[in-house]
Amino acid sequence: MPNSSSEAAHGGRLAAATAPLLATASASAPLACVHLHFRHRLAVAAAHGQAVADAALDEAGRRIAGLLRPGDHLLRSAQGDFFLLLPRLLGLGHAELAVQRIVREFETPLDIEGRLLFLGPTLGLALATDPAEAPEALQRRASSAVLEALRTGLPHALAHDLAHAAIAAELREALARNALELVYQPIVTLPERQVVGYEALARWRRPEGGSVAPSVFIPMAEDAGLAAELTRWTLQVALREFAPLHARQPGSYCAVNLSARAFEDPTLGEQVLSALAIWGLPPEALMVEVTETAVLHDVGRNAGALARLAAAGVRLAIDDFGQGYASLGYLRHLPAAVLKIDQGFVADAATPRTRALLEAITRMAHRLGMRAVAEGVEDETMLGAVLEAGCDFAQGFLFARPAPLGHWLEKAPQA
Repeated sequence: MPNSSSEAAHGGRLAAATAPLLATASASAPLACVHLHFRHRLAVAAAHGQAVADAALDEAGRRIAGLLRPGDHLLRSAQGDFFLLLPRLLGLGHAELAVQRIVREFETPLDIEGRLLFLGPTLGLALATDPAEAPEALQRRASSAVLEALRTGLPHALAHDLAHAAIAAELREALARNALELVYQPIVTLPERQVVGYEALARWRRPEGGSVAPSVFIPMAEDAGLAAELTRWTLQVALREFAPLHARQPGSYCAVNLSARAFEDPTLGEQVLSALAIWGLPPEALMVEVTETAVLHDVGRNAGALARLAAAGVRLAIDDFGQGYASLGYLRHLPAAVLKIDQGFVADAATPRTRALLEAITRMAHRLGMRAVAEGVEDETMLGAVLEAGCDFAQGFLFARPAPLGHWLEKAPQA
């Protein structure tokens, strides 16, 4: 743990670098402060030693620096976190693009002395448009956003401010205008790699400001009371688009994620079954995915709602398993047939401890009569680890990137 003087020195450097950039910030040219935290830094140090962890952070800093523009600033704290200052942006979309580039950069492992290491970046983003804001306040907002991202298990989060409220209003209008879109990522059998299902993933492209990442607008929808509306939209659009593909692949299914807030609507089960009937699909053509957090939000109510859907024939999956801090007790009450293992276990499967956890989770799923899906399989090395663990299905860029439904319809055999 660094001493307080070293952290104070870092804070002074960050404030000194931020102050002149804040002086030129405006609504048309905001300043972004990004707090980058590596979740797996301590695990790397424990497994490989502090020298390897320090070398990994050095290499991470070089990678980040290679993404920056002239005039951007990069600072590293004594605790191993990084702060980026990005002045003269075009808006939130521009800042989101920068954050997404950093996330993508670390999808490729660091090669440290022959060890392939994943540090697991989590980012907090705060936008400043008021030159009167104190540098320390901007840093606190970015750091609060990191904590929010860690709490929710998302790769990055946006600090709640006036920009957040304005974008939430835009999202409400986008839902009303049917301006969001869905892309679909295949789920394949192992080891055959045959496609059995498609996960529907929401995307939002703003007319001005570019794309807003799901990690930003989905929590935003929940905070703004739009969870039920977003759920209805996703269900209807996903099943409508999926219906012709199901006609060509009758045994396939479409997976749709439900948030914790969606269960606050007592008519959720009726909506799901009604949407299936409207688009002429059998219940087994839909897989409802819920996270541990969503279930534990109200175990009795949420498990009951899911049990009723399962009884009607809807497939049920627990998504991102192992990402949160959940007890295993809820598994006794949830009639899930599928356990989707969080991609963190897959990305870090090169380390013996993580690989042991991956294998243990898979065995537990099988003992409970469930099938295991490995999420985030990006390369053949990861595939080898999940095959060795005994996973039944996989999903990730190695097999296919998300694409509009029409792309998969073109590849499907004719009925």
